[in-house]
Amino acid sequence: MSLEGRIIEFLDAEQLRVAYVRKQERDRLLLVDPRGRNLSVNSDRVVIVHRPASEGDFPAAARQISEKIAVRQSEVDVELLWQSLSGKQRELEPVELAEMFFAEGSPENASAVFRALSEDTLFFKRKGSQFLPKTEEQVSAERTRRQRERERGEARDRITGMITQLVRKKEAEITRELDPILDRIQNWLKYKTGDEVGTILEEVAGASKARDAAYDILMRSGRVDPSLDRFLVISGIDGHFPKPVLDTAQQLAPFIPGPARVDYQDVPAFSIDDEDTREVDDALTVKRSGSEILVGIHIADVSAFVAKDDLIDAEASQRSSTIYLPAITVCMLPEKLSTDLVSLSAGVPRPAFTVDVRFDEQGHRLGYRIALTTIQVGKRFSYDEADQALDAGDVALRTLHEIARQLQDARARRGAITFRRPELKIRVHGQEIEIKKIDPNSPSRFIVSEMMILANGLAADFASMNSIPVIYRTQEPREALAVEDAPAVEALAFERLRKTFKRSRLSLTPGLHSGLGLGAYTQASSPIRRYADLVTQRQFTAMLSGDPIPHGREELLKILTTAEAAEQEIRAIEDRSTTYWLLEYLSRHKKDEPLAAIVLDTKGNVELEDYYLRAKVPAVNTLEAGETVQVLIESIDPARGEVRFRRMGT
Repeated sequence: MSLEGRIIEFLDAEQLRVAYVRKQERDRLLLVDPRGRNLSVNSDRVVIVHRPASEGDFPAAARQISEKIAVRQSEVDVELLWQSLSGKQRELEPVELAEMFFAEGSPENASAVFRALSEDTLFFKRKGSQFLPKTEEQVSAERTRRQRERERGEARDRITGMITQLVRKKEAEITRELDPILDRIQNWLKYKTGDEVGTILEEVAGASKARDAAYDILMRSGRVDPSLDRFLVISGIDGHFPKPVLDTAQQLAPFIPGPARVDYQDVPAFSIDDEDTREVDDALTVKRSGSEILVGIHIADVSAFVAKDDLIDAEASQRSSTIYLPAITVCMLPEKLSTDLVSLSAGVPRPAFTVDVRFDEQGHRLGYRIALTTIQVGKRFSYDEADQALDAGDVALRTLHEIARQLQDARARRGAITFRRPELKIRVHGQEIEIKKIDPNSPSRFIVSEMMILANGLAADFASMNSIPVIYRTQEPREALAVEDAPAVEALAFERLRKTFKRSRLSLTPGLHSGLGLGAYTQASSPIRRYADLVTQRQFTAMLSGDPIPHGREELLKILTTAEAAEQEIRAIEDRSTTYWLLEYLSRHKKDEPLAAIVLDTKGNVELEDYYLRAKVPAVNTLEAGETVQVLIESIDPARGEVRFRRMGT
């Protein structure tokens, strides 16, 4: 039958739409809808064919047809129609069903039945333009499913209402009736379960504030120990180790030096760390041999105690990294290991993974070797003590400082980023908040940094030459920044440099790390604190011991990719905690004091001069970048990580 000049209804995204057939070309229909829009569809999508009409009469005719269909659809009793079929199990056309129900199979009646059955899917299953009656068993099962779904929806609505009250009304009473919900919130926060209360909290409080809202609710209900660090609780991190892990660590025997390791105990070794560091994972030695200088970079050999897939390894993998917060440190390894058996403490022999580097008198590198060693630290320096010893003329430190300077100069010539800003170190002791500015360019910190970069770079070189599967860190070349273009103001210089950074990537093959100016780079220098470093170290120590390499390349990439994601989460926790305690300090001690801020741009972004805290301040957009402005705290909420400043005099 030709459809030209007829009003039809066709399926569009599973819905019936009315249209006028302007032209038919084989299986294609050129249509116009009631709004005058042109369409082209296949003829097999036509479900209902109405009377012929002129194109000019079509809009009015379409309205009349739609109104009649709506009236007819309201009369359709889908369940009665289903019952009248008495279990017939065949596919039926809308016209047949319309004849059964209305005793007339007109196009309008057929359309009404099609629409009614498409909306109420309990009794019929649609296949194309036909409908198959469901069996009594199918209808019964579907009714049960829908009832349960309604009950779940009602329960969710009740829970949403309760959680909304808890989030938005801080003074709302927390009654025993709420215990089941509080149990679920507590489990969601601690175990990161997929409980729907988490989704509801995200809907009510916002995705970024959901865990904070959960913490506040549990704190008000007395379910959180107020002495626990807020950010550990929010992140679901338990600072305590499971008893089986602690028991395993306690059973580990102390290291006994043996002939399989190179004995370095007769070479004076020293460590340089922060005063409060308890996990000492690196030490240095300097020895002269004729006209050569032998520099030993010794890394604590954690792999001598922690084997792949043992209990401690599994726990370390889950923790991924030691967490350093202003109020607490959560170790990756049990203290029996991290601060005792593997820590390079003074006065006791320790197993080490050593990168031994030979230099000439002018500080040029002549060669290196990597070995398993036994060392004994004779002196532990704090950074301040090392700086003082350097000023006093300590020969070993002076030698290392000169070598470090030449190493950095060589890396700089290869494009390395050597600009490093001071950073804040915040420590909380009881009710006291201590803020200290750390200069990463102090002589002793400079020495340690360059020696670790050297050790990791040579380890990457060694792995490449010996086909040891390790994960390399690569970084694409950054955008060049001409010296004459570098701003004189430190904050602006850092901001400008930051925009040229490229994110480092993990790779199974060695490649350029432009930020460090090295042809290859891996990380194995902090095995006590970072699981990725422990795994990488284990690859080296297995090869040096003549044992099978524990991790294949793809397995290694999976492990370290997971560890990197976890480390990013940990860094976010550390940043939030540091910001909290910085804002708490400002709230307690600087609430009404003027603070100096550096204008970063004409959009009102500033950075507090003494605290490296960035914010947006109205009424500074008239100032030039680099100018200093005095600001006052307008409002501050440490728990939310929020602070607002205003320019003095406004």
